[in-house]
Amino acid sequence: MGGPRKPISLVMGLAFLAFGVLPILHSLGRIGFTISGIPQVVLHVLSIAGAVFLIWDAISEGMSFGGFPQMVRMATFGMAIALLAIGLVPLLNGMGVIGFALPAFATIVINSLYVVTGLLLIYGGTQGF
Repeated sequence: MGGPRKPISLVMGLAFLAFGVLPILHSLGRIGFTISGIPQVVLHVLSIAGAVFLIWDAISEGMSFGGFPQMVRMATFGMAIALLAIGLVPLLNGMGVIGFALPAFATIVINSLYVVTGLLLIYGGTQGF
């Protein structure tokens, strides 16, 4: 069993899914509300936490080394690296630790990454049930 990792992955997956899907649907005019008022630093810290749990899911799962499970594992590691960059680089730049910043991403790209992260976390959280 996964211990506390599985429920935490599920909850974080649902949160990332909401942080990604709701703004996308709002920007497309499908819904009249969105998640607003969340400071950027909270989203950056959430991105870092999501990356840690993605790495934890990819390492902890007893997936075979071939076929679809291997593709999911590699996608999970790739998404974890992207999320780590989205979370760490702005924080370190704001503190003056590093002298560069990420290029100005369109919000649709970041929201799409949050949707994929949410799906991967939900997938990792449901493995073994």
